[in-house]
Amino acid sequence: MPATLTTDRLVLRTFREDDATALFDMHSREEVQRWIGDGQVMTDPAEAVSSIARRRMEFPEPMGIWAIDLEDRLVGTLLLKPIPISGTPLSADPRTTDLDHALSSPDVEIGWHLHPDAWGRSIATEAATRVLEHAVALTRIVAVTHPDNHASQRVALRLGMADVGTTERYYDTTTRLFVLER
Repeated sequence: MPATLTTDRLVLRTFREDDATALFDMHSREEVQRWIGDGQVMTDPAEAVSSIARRRMEFPEPMGIWAIDLEDRLVGTLLLKPIPISGTPLSADPRTTDLDHALSSPDVEIGWHLHPDAWGRSIATEAATRVLEHAVALTRIVAVTHPDNHASQRVALRLGMADVGTTERYYDTTTRLFVLER
């Protein structure tokens, strides 16, 4: 399980079974899902329940997938994990819980998904900054966004990531790529 991390106002923690309702609320919203994967919303609460197993996968330190709590309420997800390279089994099924596939990528991705109630409050930047501090040993980290997701692109830039343009290297789709070299 990932280490519990804190900031002045956030707790980044391991996902729990009782997070399913909040996850379903977040990922059943078109305004959230339009930027994630194929854009399909969750339509069945059981999808949220099954997603918790993926979110609890054990990655090598300092990687992980964290629940973001604000005032004891789940408001999002922060991930630091191997990113699926286009054309690989992981890219074909990024929802896999097969750890061998999940660790097969040579690149590490940082990403965030937030409930709309948490947008515009610098929560993604704060959570990602804390995880990057935790992962100081990683020398190269990437972030990818939907080409039209300007809000997430601003977060990547605030994190000090360089915008290197569009790419088709990840997730079998065109994304905007940001890179942090340290």
